Amino acid sequence: MNAAESGPPSNANRVLSALGRASTPSVPEMENGPSLGSLSGVLPHVRPGSVLLVGTASTAARLQRVQPVVPAVPGMTAEIAALDAVECLVVEARAFLSGQWKGADSHQSRHLAEELFEAGRLLRARGGQALFLPCGRRLGTMGDRLLSTFTADLSSVPAVDLEEGAAQSPLWEVLVEVSGGPDPQGSPAPFGNDVEDSR
Repeated sequence: MNAAESGPPSNANRVLSALGRASTPSVPEMENGPSLGSLSGVLPHVRPGSVLLVGTASTAARLQRVQPVVPAVPGMTAEIAALDAVECLVVEARAFLSGQWKGADSHQSRHLAEELFEAGRLLRARGGQALFLPCGRRLGTMGDRLLSTFTADLSSVPAVDLEEGAAQSPLWEVLVEVSGGPDPQGSPAPFGNDVEDSR
């Protein structure tokens, strides 16, 4: 290389690099990064002690009698579950049969299953409850993953657990009623009850 090609020493790269960084405004940072709820501004109002529900309209109406209910929205469920006002996540398996949560228990809708898993994890991490209501059919290929996030699966509450006659919370009483009640034989009912919701 000859001296004519290299030219005198230059600090142009250092100056441009410093000016480029200095002239770029800083990007506002969000505590947990951007989310659908924060970007769209449509996070629902959540009253303290609310139940976050993935379920049917009839279950929502029954739960609403004892506690405020917030419907889970795909894409925002984990974000809603992270709110301190949410006390409990209730997932009803019937919701996987139709509507916006259809197939959430299968690999075809793995993103929905993972979102429900994360919502349950977030609630459990801060001492909340994640409860599963069976519907009388086997869960799909993501069933084991989903069930692992729940603190209670109402298909496996034996009647012997309730034989003391201790008072149950109004929420628990509604959930037991919706799920078909505890198994009177005292053994887990592996797939819930077979009664369709006709109420």
